[in-house]
Amino acid sequence: MKISTNHPNKLVQLAVLLLGLAALSWLSHQVFFRIDLTSEKRYTLTDATKHFMEDISSDLYVKVYLEGELNPGFRRLSTATREMLQELKAHAGNQMQFEFINTDKGVAEEKKQLLKELAEFGFEPQTVFENGEDGRQIQSYVFPYAVVYYHERVVGVNLLDNLPSRSGSENLNISIESLEYKLTNAFKKLLTNEKPKIAFLEGHGELDELDVIEATDALSSYYQVDRGQIGNDASILNSYKAVIIAKPSQAFSEKDKFVIDQYLMNGGRLLYLLDAVNVTLDSLRRAPQTLGLYNDVNLDDQLFKYGIRVNPVLVEDVQSGRILMNAKPQGQPQLVPMPWLYSPLLGTAQNHPVTRNTNLVRGEFTSTIDTVGANLSIDRHVLLRTSQYTKVNQTPVFISMASVNQKPRQQDFSVSHQAVAVSQTGVFTSVFANRQIPSGLSNVESVKTQSIPTRMIVVADGDIIRNMVRFKHSNPQIERLGYDEGTMQVFGNKDFIVNAVNYLCDDEGWMELRGRHLTLRLLDKKKLADGTNWWKWLNLGLPIILVLLASALFVYVRYRRFGK
Repeated sequence: MKISTNHPNKLVQLAVLLLGLAALSWLSHQVFFRIDLTSEKRYTLTDATKHFMEDISSDLYVKVYLEGELNPGFRRLSTATREMLQELKAHAGNQMQFEFINTDKGVAEEKKQLLKELAEFGFEPQTVFENGEDGRQIQSYVFPYAVVYYHERVVGVNLLDNLPSRSGSENLNISIESLEYKLTNAFKKLLTNEKPKIAFLEGHGELDELDVIEATDALSSYYQVDRGQIGNDASILNSYKAVIIAKPSQAFSEKDKFVIDQYLMNGGRLLYLLDAVNVTLDSLRRAPQTLGLYNDVNLDDQLFKYGIRVNPVLVEDVQSGRILMNAKPQGQPQLVPMPWLYSPLLGTAQNHPVTRNTNLVRGEFTSTIDTVGANLSIDRHVLLRTSQYTKVNQTPVFISMASVNQKPRQQDFSVSHQAVAVSQTGVFTSVFANRQIPSGLSNVESVKTQSIPTRMIVVADGDIIRNMVRFKHSNPQIERLGYDEGTMQVFGNKDFIVNAVNYLCDDEGWMELRGRHLTLRLLDKKKLADGTNWWKWLNLGLPIILVLLASALFVYVRYRRFGK
């Protein structure tokens, strides 16, 4: 009698197969990997991010609150956030952990505590309106936020970009584009022990500390922010990564210009915010009309040498902010928001990391910029522009509050897209190349006539960095930077200033993450509407046709095989 041994071998093979599948399943949960086949490499981290995450030596913990019953758009943002965190964890290993929290779960007291915790970061629930199956509008709340913990430090991250000029789909796409930058930016804030230093220059009638307190607070998350005058030490600026010159109203001495020039020649970074016309809204509130005159602060020759000319003009723009006017002079005041053409809402360039996906920037008494010098070793980018309908007024210019009652004439607003802010990167020539060194300076070494590669940004509006301060000399009340009192909107001034300084100080390419672009591939609504019936019949008829064809093929094959 012969005994078969195939049966035990098959059991062994089956056991090995099952164990292999179990091991593969376990490994797939432990090791995260993905092959990025997208044209824009949307799932691929930059080299700078990879190296940064690999160098993390302490535990990072991320809580994401975008979880639960979400509509398709926010579900896509939640999925993208999870995938981005998985990518980051793949390089950080066990030094980073994250969890998603469903805000719908828990008792009322837990939800109240959650709202309180998020409110500490300035985060509020985002309201979402959707149409239910019965046609009623359903209101729900989402929390598109993350909180990152590192030892005793903590920082909040707003995952949602909400630009008023963009649709919901575009804003969600923008939010997904910026995930890598936002998350790594939060990690950098927590892991950086020694902050670089930046300085606001004083001594020339610049904006005081209260006038720029909103910008200072925002920048202090990244930098040690100092203020001070130049004095007689030629090397006083050398320890600063960037220097901000915010709306000077008094002339610069030749000594101060020399110190600034040599700071730039040695690789320093400069942010100029200049008013070319001397006029303020406060002066107009004291008197109904005023005369705008050229504001000469003795920087024209220096900027011209660097390739920039700030024109002594004042622009009016149809795309403008609002100002509150008293519509009832007698009796109880009645404040009405009126268009204020001297407060242009400046468009932001979408091809530069400083201004990409940034909201409109609110200006006030804005001038224009021209670039000069065709043979300079400089790359230039216009960051802020006026709208298509702009009027340029030469100085001296007469300004009256009564102009709010006048309807703009189209023929007067015939100039388009005037440059207001310009970024320059490259090698600059010193304005003191063939000039005598000013006397009275110490620590002066040899004069450098050519700079090492460096950066500067020039803005022809000093008020872009200025936050409104009410009751300044008694009980100061600070308004948000970019706040428009007529519309009660907050425009993108703070983001612009923070991005500008971060760009100036960025030597590692982090700001290039803000330039990442993901194509939003939406269905053509017009074609979809025109071809609705065709698609309905196709979806209804195609399955039936496929079943009939499969049945006919089956009958034919059986006939060919067994017909004889």
